[in-house]
Amino acid sequence: MDENTGFTKEQALLALEHNLWSMWSHFGRGPGCHLYEADGAMWFDTPIPTVPYHALMRFTGTDDIDRRIDRIVAHFNRQNVPFMWVIHPTSPPEMEDRLKARGLQEAEVVPGMVIHLSQLPEPDPPPDGFEIREIITSDDVKQVLEFITWRWNVPTDVKEHLQAVTQPFKVGHAGSKTRAWAAFKDGAIVSKVTTHYGDAGDVGLYGVATRQEFRGLGLARTLILEALKTIYEDNYQIGLLHSSPMAESLYQKIGFKTVATFFVYTSTGAPL
Repeated sequence: MDENTGFTKEQALLALEHNLWSMWSHFGRGPGCHLYEADGAMWFDTPIPTVPYHALMRFTGTDDIDRRIDRIVAHFNRQNVPFMWVIHPTSPPEMEDRLKARGLQEAEVVPGMVIHLSQLPEPDPPPDGFEIREIITSDDVKQVLEFITWRWNVPTDVKEHLQAVTQPFKVGHAGSKTRAWAAFKDGAIVSKVTTHYGDAGDVGLYGVATRQEFRGLGLARTLILEALKTIYEDNYQIGLLHSSPMAESLYQKIGFKTVATFFVYTSTGAPL
């Protein structure tokens, strides 16, 4: 048991992987999308022809590794779309070299971080003129979709597919495992965070982003703490996230501890 987190490293790694797979599997469940699970792997396609909307999220096992990699890479190549491949702690050995040999390039190093929610500091109030609230109404959900369009540079000609792709998350619906909070300025979303419930008392943070002109105001920190405080009151214990190297210090100041490293490879090598 880690005295800094209140749970073992094995528990933390299990939560980091399984929450990630659960969250991202939803991208393959919407209309026009496809989720594939075979031979210890999980990957998906969507109608949006950009990263991260075609991705391999789970790849486990030690048998026929190269054959299985070739089959999945060939699948994405047939779609003629850029795709990403996540190397997680229980991936087979030498995955970096295997992917590089097939033309994929490292796009991001992702620290996997955890915290016991009882150790969260109190959130600071938002700056004057900003409102923080959970995304509940259909109008707010529409704004979130516009925000996602900006964050992931979704092309205008396929933007209409985003609603279908995100439909399985059921943000704003009672009982959904996925929730979202946002900071509003003059009625418009300027910062957002999504949460996803796991099956072991864990909750993951995803999609943390703030528009350029509103960075440096502490909005992301306040959003994260408000969301996790609410979720802790619902008896969830483990908070987790998959950070960027640039944001790792922000989360460390909140109290998150880095316990593992994930790697994202893409067919283009472009950063996410």
